[in-house]
Formats: sequence, C-alpha cells, structure tokens
Amino acid sequence: MTKAALFPARRAHIDRDRQDRALRQVEALTGLGAAVSSLEYLASSKDFDRGELLSWETARTRYRWMTGRAEKVLGVFFDKPGIQGLFGLRVLAAATLMNPKASATSKNTAATYLAATNFAVHARSPYGSDGSETVLTISLTTLALSKAFASDPRARQACLWFIAAQSCLSYGIAGVAKAISPVWRDGTAVRDIFRTRMFGHRFAFDFLRDRPRLSRALGHVTIVGETLFPLVLVAPGPVARALLAVGAGFHGSNAVFMGLNRFVWAFLGTYPAIAYCARGLGRTDRSRSD
Repeated sequence: MTKAALFPARRAHIDRDRQDRALRQVEALTGLGAAVSSLEYLASSKDFDRGELLSWETARTRYRWMTGRAEKVLGVFFDKPGIQGLFGLRVLAAATLMNPKASATSKNTAATYLAATNFAVHARSPYGSDGSETVLTISLTTLALSKAFASDPRARQACLWFIAAQSCLSYGIAGVAKAISPVWRDGTAVRDIFRTRMFGHRFAFDFLRDRPRLSRALGHVTIVGETLFPLVLVAPGPVARALLAVGAGFHGSNAVFMGLNRFVWAFLGTYPAIAYCARGLGRTDRSRSD
C-alpha cells in the first residue's frame, strides 16, 4: 500500500495547507493589483469632472436603466465625489486583503466589495479600462466564492483551477491573436506602439525605429511566449518556472516602458494558482510530501 493510502487524513491536511497558502498568495497579489488600480483612478479623478469623457453626465447615457429615476440614486455613487469615495474604500478593502492578520470575514467582505465595484465601475464606463481589470474581476470574484465555500476543499480547489485556467487562456488567446496579425509578425506593432500617446516611450521608439530586425524578433518572442504559456500547467518543473519567469518579465517590462502597472499585479496574482495546479510545480510538491 502507498503512504497516501495509509495516511489519507495526513494527505488531506497537506492539500488543505497548500490550498490555504496558494489562496493567501493570490489574495495578497490581487489585493495589491486592486490597490494600484484604485490609486491610479484616484490620481486621475479629474477625468470624472463634469464635461470630461468619464463624467457621470456622459456615462449615464450608456444604458437606459441609468437614466430617469435611477439617475439620481446612481449619481450618489457614480458622480463626484461619490466615485472618489468608492475608490477610496477600494484601497482600504485591498489593504485588508493584503493584511495577513485580517479575519476571514473581513477578507471575504473586502473581496466581495472589490469584485462588485469592479463590475459596477465597468458598467458605469468601460472607457479607460483594460484587460487587467478583467483579470482582477475574475480573481476577486473567485476569491469571494472560495471564502463562501471555505469548508469545502474541492470547491476551493476548483476556484484555484478556474483562476489558473483563465490566466493561461488569456495568454494563449493573446498569443494566437498576435500570431495572425501581420503587424505583429513583421515587428511594426512593437515599434509603433511606443510612439502612441497612451503607451508610448520615446527612447524605446527611437531605439527600435531603425532596427526592424530587432522589432521583428521582439514581436516573435512575444507571440511565442504568450502562445506557449498555457503549457506551464503540464510542463516539467524547470520549464514551468521558466515560463512563469518569462511572463513576469514581460509584464515588468510593459510596466516600465508602457506604464501598464496594473497588469503586473493582476496577472502575477494568478501565478500562485497556476503553481498550485501545474503538474511540474504544485503536483510535484504534493507527491514528494506523500
């Protein structure tokens, strides 16, 4: 008989400890991502002023249910200063998620509030949002569900798998989309994105402008890295670690050169779940413990 058969209770305890550790790590990194996102919104709160693109008077015209009687009620939360208060509370909720000494109840409340307000803010105005907000919403909603089923190891495991699968799917789809794009294959997308107003970087553009081969190489590396990333779930340990390192480096460089700070923590927040689910990482650790 195997050790796992002789000591089923010990194995279940080890699995629960690994789940707790993975979920705590997801909480901390995702909480940091939510804090960065909320602070960035607060720093640019002038965009919510009347007459601006993200003002409530403009946003309320997006859906009919936001007008009429609901307009005044929603305006309390979605117009200034209500929207500033909403993001201020998000910073506090994110800090709660990052606090290792916070109670399970307070963390559940924080995750639920962050997930709900992510949906609300996106409904109010999707402009200025990006893929990192989608990843944060998925992670925060799943964290809230994991706490609602805190006594069910299978439900918690399903939550970790869902986060890991969604993250890998995001990378894979992004890689395939770039692979079928001529401007990504020939490198012009890499070069030209650095001369845009929103994601531009003057030094990077000047450096790549007369180096088409380097631009093409960077485009191909990005395509291959994103397309192969889902293999992290089945790859041997060293390969899985390398894929995670490449992914982290990719987001780090995007933060430096493109200002995509939220992407770093939104996606890194899914890595503990990936490590838990990956055959060459979490499963290997589990088999050794058995």
